Amino acid sequence: MDNIKNIIESSRVPIIFHDMLDDWELFKWNLDKWNNIFQHQSLDCRKGKITCTKEPLWESKCLHESHSFSEVINMSNDIEKSGNWLYFDYKHIGETVDENIFKSISWKKFGYENLGPKDSTLWIGSIGAHTPCHQDLYGINLVAQVHGKKRWILMPPEMGKYLKPSRVPYEESSCYSKINFSCPDNVKDIDDACRCVAVVLSPGDVLLVPHKWWHYVENLTTAVSINTWIQTPKYDNMARLNESVVRFMASSICTGVPKNIQSRLLNPNEIFSPSMIVESINFIDQSIKMIKNEEDTADSKEPDSTSLMKYQYKTCEPEQCLSKVELDTKYHRHNHTSSSLKSDLNNDISHRLLDSLCNENVINQIVSNLIKID
Repeated sequence: MDNIKNIIESSRVPIIFHDMLDDWELFKWNLDKWNNIFQHQSLDCRKGKITCTKEPLWESKCLHESHSFSEVINMSNDIEKSGNWLYFDYKHIGETVDENIFKSISWKKFGYENLGPKDSTLWIGSIGAHTPCHQDLYGINLVAQVHGKKRWILMPPEMGKYLKPSRVPYEESSCYSKINFSCPDNVKDIDDACRCVAVVLSPGDVLLVPHKWWHYVENLTTAVSINTWIQTPKYDNMARLNESVVRFMASSICTGVPKNIQSRLLNPNEIFSPSMIVESINFIDQSIKMIKNEEDTADSKEPDSTSLMKYQYKTCEPEQCLSKVELDTKYHRHNHTSSSLKSDLNNDISHRLLDSLCNENVINQIVSNLIKID
């Protein structure tokens, strides 16, 4: 399995693997089986409405409601009437769901024999459920499509200049695009030079999302996915230093503004406390030490295509023009209406200040100066 592990950690483009996880029991489950599994558990879901706005539907703008699995299915069936979606997303197995139910999960076939249920997260959503376009700043993402279909739009890191990147709302390790991809008209306005990969995952597919690739993800049916993040020390040590500096900036700004502004600057999963500043300084110190002490690693090599021959796979080059990708669906056409959701964040000085201080060029210069100081 070393070959496939090297391929995953060195690939500079997404790869889709087919039918490699046929030993996972959950691939045999239909929706009735999933419904039985969760019949005694309420799912803590994000609830959103399909609307057409310039600004993405941030998590803070979503409702948080408890629903049964059957209600998630029914929301898909009622999408044209209600225009709403439900997403039980980013749930760590063993914390919010019973690990024993998912004991067949193993990433051994991808070279990670120590990664299992506790290292994986569960995503269950109705039609239209989505995550705003963003990039993960740590690691590599492996995503198994278990049930239904999910559309992924992926862009290389260098395409970020076309995507209006922002650290507001602040969330550790995630940089968001200010463009609302769930409104197809917005995507048509993006510069034609922005290239992407557009794929639809079906059950049995496993997608490799390389380090720092931008992605927008949307359910085309009721869908279930399982993912795990692969640590990449070569990149992650520096990324953690950058993120520690960003966290220092965010906590410094939040210290001086009222709670209602704090809640608008931070993603709901980030809870402000006065100790964040001291913690951030400690993280910066630790990260610098890790970088200075880390051993030199060999340069990454391009994946050896011959070593992939025994796997069913497809490498995905960013050859499509993002503005030409057809994102419209039946439920978009029925439900995309102007929204009353408005935000004055862009006119708020704390928002503009945090976004400016956390600009990638600013953070890179600060980190460069920190590393030079002995």
